[in-house]
Amino acid sequence: MWNSIIITNNQIKNEDIKKIINGKNSSIIIRNFLKKEDCKKIIEKISTMNIERDSEKFNHIGPFLMNYTTKKEKYFDSAEKANEIFNKIFLSVENPINKIKTTISKFFPNYEISETKEDHRNYASCTIRRHKRGKSIPLHKDNVSYEGVEYQVSKINNQLSCILHLQETEKGGNLSIYNKQWEKKLEKHREIEFGYNPIVKKNAEADTIKSELGDLVIINPNYLHEVKKIQGNSDRVTLGIFFGIEDNTKKIFSWA
Repeated sequence: MWNSIIITNNQIKNEDIKKIINGKNSSIIIRNFLKKEDCKKIIEKISTMNIERDSEKFNHIGPFLMNYTTKKEKYFDSAEKANEIFNKIFLSVENPINKIKTTISKFFPNYEISETKEDHRNYASCTIRRHKRGKSIPLHKDNVSYEGVEYQVSKINNQLSCILHLQETEKGGNLSIYNKQWEKKLEKHREIEFGYNPIVKKNAEADTIKSELGDLVIINPNYLHEVKKIQGNSDRVTLGIFFGIEDNTKKIFSWA
């Protein structure tokens, strides 16, 4: 059945993450991963800081590598600035980036999480995204091996996406992930701006995940997914990190 594996932080098993990689299940949801009070402190901290967003088009703190596929130097410049901002945002709470990395390492007990550098420069440690009322995210996939070939992190066997919910919506804004893995032939259905024509999800089983404060959702982002339209006055705020699994060296890399 295409559904979520729901656990707590002390129920981590390697066989569960294999089910996500192999498409047996849609996602892993770790309930109450980050304390609700820490989530609220992060949101409050962001509101008091005069933070320059990564672009006028996207309400992101920190760069998203897929927006910089042909602008490598600019990506690393933006990552350097963003990582300094993240250090300030997480100063008075349990650092969610470190906690997510520790959790992923528990899923892969025989692997080592390596610091991700390229030409002695750091990748962005995460991206914080704020989506307002009326906003949705079209059907898409995330596949750095296909779209980020200029970057070292593209040389991996599998990719995972971790989404931490820092603020939940009043209504809507749910993540739907489809039991349909991206393949190159789907590129003919790619939209000009972003994502894919909804026709590609036809007859595919969907699992819709309601965003709840403090939950960590782990998916295989090569399966098509989208975020439904946000309703109500509360913005959807998430922290995202990608992980790449390299089987030969038994190393795990992270970036955003």
